[in-house]
Amino acid sequence: MKILLRIIENETFSAYLLLPISLLSIVLGSHFGSNFFEQSRSVLGWKFSITEITLNFLLGFFFYNIGLELRFELAEGALQDKKILAISAIAAALGMLVPALTFIIYNRVNGTPTNGWGITMATDLPLVLALIAILKKSELKGFILALATIDDVGSIIVLTLVYKEHLHMLYILALVALLILYFLYSYLFTSRIVLIVIFIVGLVIGHKTGIQTSLVSVLFGIFTFSKERKGIHLHQKLMGIMEPFSAFVVVPIFVFVSLFRHFDFSIKSIGGTMVLSLVITRLIGKPIGIFSGILLAKILLRVKLPFSKLDALLIGGLGTLGLSVSLIFAQIDFQGSAKNLAIMAILLTIPAGIVLSFLIRSLSRGVKTL
Repeated sequence: MKILLRIIENETFSAYLLLPISLLSIVLGSHFGSNFFEQSRSVLGWKFSITEITLNFLLGFFFYNIGLELRFELAEGALQDKKILAISAIAAALGMLVPALTFIIYNRVNGTPTNGWGITMATDLPLVLALIAILKKSELKGFILALATIDDVGSIIVLTLVYKEHLHMLYILALVALLILYFLYSYLFTSRIVLIVIFIVGLVIGHKTGIQTSLVSVLFGIFTFSKERKGIHLHQKLMGIMEPFSAFVVVPIFVFVSLFRHFDFSIKSIGGTMVLSLVITRLIGKPIGIFSGILLAKILLRVKLPFSKLDALLIGGLGTLGLSVSLIFAQIDFQGSAKNLAIMAILLTIPAGIVLSFLIRSLSRGVKTL
């Protein structure tokens, strides 16, 4: 329980921190534009941009922490219960599938490009946990933590499958060897520093494999052996390092770099097909997908859930809050002004999702459980 409370505390404070950082980035970006972070630089023949470094390397620590959280949930958290695992997985899967399909259909009907559908899928855990605290729905925290973790891992798998590059077998073999070394070391020893060093080396090699580094990072977290010493598991100790680093360093830097650009918040831009399609399909598709997944899992597993139908819909409403992983899809899918519009749609969806969640919460008082 202490581990769960620590995760929730870190993620919640991280969400509160993101608001001033986002506003500062947007204000500065409106004056300077995004060229500073996106322009190519060269050091000792190595060409890179700050945006690429953030996407390909710094975010690896964020996904490593997700892998550790999934390891924790499977070993000690809500996902120990196989029925909760199945319900979370089904709800997360439909919560990803329905908004993505809705976006594709919406744009096909309008004759507009369908790239960017991945933006509608992912849920941002810090924002969700912060809103749960405001809504005073603490009884949903465990389930949502499990659901959002599976959602993030699912989005990472989609990133890997859809945006795969040419695979380099030599580097893949080296990566497999490092994963085995990491697992064996975590089985035999408990030095967190050595494990993190092995992970960093794996992150560098993983970037050369052609596999998305997000998936590579998650795998290292999952491969942490769940060995207990003095009542504390090794993955818990690693989470004690990675959670605050991810919540208060990695994610804020990534959000700042991503939002550091000039946005045209005009009626014409907001009313454009791209922005409207991303906002509308997420606000409709995500709640319907998660809600349908929970009900489907309930029917298939014949289990009584500890929350009402409106609470299930509220979980769907909270799922509309997407930022970090959605920004990754926007960075990969779009360039130039189209990228600005896609990121603007992500920003506009957050307050709309908060309003939607408050509306559902106001209807759910005093309703019986499923």
